[in-house]
Order: sequence, then structure tokens, then C-alpha cells
Amino acid sequence: MTTPALAHLSGGPLDDQTIPLDDGAPDELVLPYSEGQLVYKLVTSTDDSEGPATAEYRFNEVSEILFEGKYDEH
Repeated sequence: MTTPALAHLSGGPLDDQTIPLDDGAPDELVLPYSEGQLVYKLVTSTDDSEGPATAEYRFNEVSEILFEGKYDEH
């Protein structure tokens, strides 16, 4: 199987976006977004003979950047 070169995102703020992958398809993508981060989980990888191999990711959660002195353990 070919290592995926692209990630197709579904759900969340980046729905239907396709982005390049540098090092194959990790199980989770954490992407910067506004003042936080978006987390997408790997669903499947495809080996499409008509284009580059693509990994499908589904939106999982939004996490906020932790600022010094503002960390809440709850």
C-alpha cells in the first residue's frame, strides 16, 4: 500500500478540506486553529490509482492552547 500523501478532513471547521501529509498518515492530526487546536482522528486510508493516496480523517475535538498561569486541571 502506498503511504498517503494527502489528508481529507470531514466535520468540524475544516470540513471537506484536503491538506498535504509530510510523514504518512498518523492516527491523529492536531492542527492549529484560531487560539486553540483541532483534533482529527484517522478513519481510513485509500490507495486511489487515479490520484495520490489519501487518508480520511474525522473531526474529534477542539482543544484550547494552555496559557501560562491559566491551566485548569478539571
